[in-house]
Amino acid sequence: MTVFAEAVDWGAVLEVIWASLLAGVGVTAIFSVGVLGASRAVESRRGGHGAAAGAYAVLTLLAFVAVAAAMAFGIVVMTQKD
Repeated sequence: MTVFAEAVDWGAVLEVIWASLLAGVGVTAIFSVGVLGASRAVESRRGGHGAAAGAYAVLTLLAFVAVAAAMAFGIVVMTQKD
């Protein structure tokens, strides 16, 4: 058991775990906000509330840009060499 404990860098393992959880939950939540914004924008536009529809459309755009940025960041991190 000690050989295994010495072979594993537990600090790196814990860093990967928390980063994965943060990215998984965070990106999923931001994507959900984008879907909610798109849905509300359509509802507001149909209801004749142009300003609210525009605000929800901006929220949707920002959320999807954030998701795309997170994806690009992930690709950059994976392709970097130390």
